[in-house]
Amino acid sequence: MRKNIDKKNEQGTQTKEQFLHKAILDLANLGITRVITRAGIQLKTFNFRFGNIFIMKKISLVILILLLIVVPCVYIFIPGQIRISTISPARCIPKNITESLHDPVNISRWWREQPLRNTDSFFSYKGYGYKLTELFTDGAAIQISTGGKMISTRMMIIQAGKDSSTVEWQASITPGLNPFKRVQHYFEAGKLKKNMQEVLASLLHFATISENIYGFHIERTTFTDTILFATRFSSNTIPSVESIYDHIDELKKKIKDAGAVEKDYPMLHVNQLDSTNYETMIAICVNKEIEASGNFFVSRMVPMKDRFLKTVVTGGESTIQKAHHAIHDYMEDHFLSAPAIPFEILMTDRSKEKDTTKWNTIIFYPSM
Repeated sequence: MRKNIDKKNEQGTQTKEQFLHKAILDLANLGITRVITRAGIQLKTFNFRFGNIFIMKKISLVILILLLIVVPCVYIFIPGQIRISTISPARCIPKNITESLHDPVNISRWWREQPLRNTDSFFSYKGYGYKLTELFTDGAAIQISTGGKMISTRMMIIQAGKDSSTVEWQASITPGLNPFKRVQHYFEAGKLKKNMQEVLASLLHFATISENIYGFHIERTTFTDTILFATRFSSNTIPSVESIYDHIDELKKKIKDAGAVEKDYPMLHVNQLDSTNYETMIAICVNKEIEASGNFFVSRMVPMKDRFLKTVVTGGESTIQKAHHAIHDYMEDHFLSAPAIPFEILMTDRSKEKDTTKWNTIIFYPSM
């Protein structure tokens, strides 16, 4: 009995010792696990930071290499003086362009945007300011302003042919030594050139339209009718409408009696011989020759290809005379002479239409 009790006590003691031993081992294992876990976290953190630093160094190296490649290219391909030049042909003489460029009133007629003020030759277009600073017979000096910077430019107008010109507009920009500013100025130069091209295109379009220069649309053409049945008479005053149409009616009767056909409206030429004497010639184009009699005769027109200047006029005698002066100016500017007399084609029957503002007249000038 005693032995059984001692054996049970011994087993209980061993059980307590085993329990304590196991508990101590569990605590030790838990501590080791925590230490290992913490070490793992620290290791991962270290690896992450090390990786970031490595990547940053690689990126910095790439950027440095790119800079070493790009910066020299900037200085090689973008010069220290960026020159801007735009060249355009024009189908008109240089005088037309200079007149359109030198006069602020004319500029306001062809400028693409509403001028801020046209009294001092300052105009703006898409953020750029343009100001005439000096006028030359072959162009002008023009100052362009943008973003507080002033750029001096020169427009030159060159004769390129009998009735044509070439316009060259030059400017230059100093980009400086800073490579980034250099690139910025390079792109700004491209924008400026486009702006200049648009302004120049507008100028040349305006200058090539004769109506903008001379007040009338003047064109070169060919007069194809060659057989004229005509009459001539004198007077000491400018012939009246009634007198002119009396002679036209006589011509029409002669043409009809001869079995011929009228091909166009009556033609008129009035020549002032002196202060009191006028000679008037009236003709009608016909399809065949008619026998001459008295003051009536046949005249032949030599067909000359593109040798006639033509303009169409709506209005009375005052407007018609302005058109004659305009053609005279055109011929003088283009160094042309008239090998034969000019004439008017009376498209409106003036004897029936009393309102002179409704008269339509075509003026022809032979020229060489």
